[in-house]
Amino acid sequence: MVFRRRSPKYSYTLLKLDEIEKTVEEIAKAVSNPLLQNKIFLRNTLSNQESNITIVAKKKKELIGVVNGISMKNQPLNPQITFVWTKHREASMEGVPQMLLEKFEEEAKKRNPQASYITVNVQTSDFSSITLYALSNFLIEGFVKGFSGDPDVVILRRSFNKPSITPLA
Repeated sequence: MVFRRRSPKYSYTLLKLDEIEKTVEEIAKAVSNPLLQNKIFLRNTLSNQESNITIVAKKKKELIGVVNGISMKNQPLNPQITFVWTKHREASMEGVPQMLLEKFEEEAKKRNPQASYITVNVQTSDFSSITLYALSNFLIEGFVKGFSGDPDVVILRRSFNKPSITPLA
């Protein structure tokens, strides 16, 4: 899968309180993930703006993508991404998920200057998400074996101090 350059035709902003209900409906109807289909979970997650960051991507006024994660203000906890969602494959191919992750990192740094990295937990069977995070400079930090029917999880982490890349001669 090849991702195109990031497109300037999208705008990225923090989710506004009056947009929560529409965002919940939009995500819940478009996904197959049972957790993201749960409107109560989504509503609670998106509404808790004190400890969560939610960035939305829009094309004109149409909701195209969302990233949500935990980031406590001035707490010694590193931010953790809960989910990234895009509405259309085209937006994914144009780099919207990567830009959502970058905007999440920017906001997380503002909220918690002591934080040094972002983590995300992904089911080992979710190859597309693992690929997205790998292409966004996340590295595998570890694995958690599922118990009692729970899925295995890979833990990915991206440092705020990204190493510089030395070009090959």
